[in-house]
Amino acid sequence: MDLNKAYKKIYILPAFLVFFVLFLLPSILGLFYSFTNWNVMSDDIRFIGLDNYRNIFSDSSMWKVFQNTGFYAVLTSILKGAVGLMLALALNREIRSRNLLRTLFFLPMILSNLIVGLVFQQVFHPDTGILNEGLRMIGLSGLTHGWLIEPDIVMWSCVAIEVWKAAGFNMVIFLAGLQLVPQDMYEACEMDGANGWQKFLNITIPFIVPSITINMLLNVISGLKVFDVIFALTNGGPGRSSEVVNITIFNQFSMGDYGYGTALNTVMFLVLSVISIAVIWFYTSREEVE
Repeated sequence: MDLNKAYKKIYILPAFLVFFVLFLLPSILGLFYSFTNWNVMSDDIRFIGLDNYRNIFSDSSMWKVFQNTGFYAVLTSILKGAVGLMLALALNREIRSRNLLRTLFFLPMILSNLIVGLVFQQVFHPDTGILNEGLRMIGLSGLTHGWLIEPDIVMWSCVAIEVWKAAGFNMVIFLAGLQLVPQDMYEACEMDGANGWQKFLNITIPFIVPSITINMLLNVISGLKVFDVIFALTNGGPGRSSEVVNITIFNQFSMGDYGYGTALNTVMFLVLSVISIAVIWFYTSREEVE
């Protein structure tokens, strides 16, 4: 018996070594360097305590970056989930070409984020973009905007692109959940005189709570970690109107301020961990009650 336990430990040793070298060790070193003045201008790496963290939270412009990141994460999570659920409910019915439609709605998800950003740069161009040109053609010139250069609009444009790209992924997860809903329960509710909204609230929602949990968790994480789409679209501009945390981290590392960048990365890791645990706890507690 003891020999079997020893063999089991030997079998998991390679996986643990990979995990240690590629994740655990870099995380520990990153945490250490976040308390130093490590930068490209000096070979002398000194321990400076919480100075990097104080600089992060005392910088008024960083609060704008946090606000942009939170706005993007919350809005995209809600809208991707809502649109994905509506698509799933519509395409869960027996309709013609539903498999083709499912494929078409999911297709944007497989596209590179950088490519999507570059394409929508042209779509949203204020003078030659397809969107503004289309609005002018149908007599709605008053609705044209500099979608990626107006500070009040730019984050909404980034949100719209993310919803277009990832709603299909949410749809697929919701479709998987809808397959588990027993059809006889719908029939029993109809016999009791329940309408469509009542069936949705009392049958559909409780059965797809696991799908909601997965979607919301993935949406929140991807929203807080956003980088490449916004980097390709605006690079954080105009000014810092669309700058998110990962763009700031990228800029800090590009300038050689590794200690500050690592500290900011550590803050994001802690925020992501806390929010992920909170989302899982909230939905799993609802799942147990229901």
